[in-house]
Amino acid sequence: MLNMPPDSKLTELGEKILVALWKMKGIGRSSVKEETLRAELAPEGALEGLSGEIASLHAQGFLQATFSEGNNLVSLTALGLAVLRQIEEDKLEELK
Repeated sequence: MLNMPPDSKLTELGEKILVALWKMKGIGRSSVKEETLRAELAPEGALEGLSGEIASLHAQGFLQATFSEGNNLVSLTALGLAVLRQIEEDKLEELK
């Protein structure tokens, strides 16, 4: 990615998580349960290492992760949205 900090590493699973949260409208205060995210990614077979990847994305500032009422909740941060936008722009550039 062109504009990502040099120490940031976004894996394929990380990208899938960001896209899934966007589709599920898990942005800012509108959090999504980790179990719901897991169910969304299940058809793609992207479940192995999901919790670790969420922790990594949280550490990089791309996700907000909280625990409430017995549920792990995640949502995109402003930085996560910016990274997602950059991913989409890069994909569009590749099509040219």
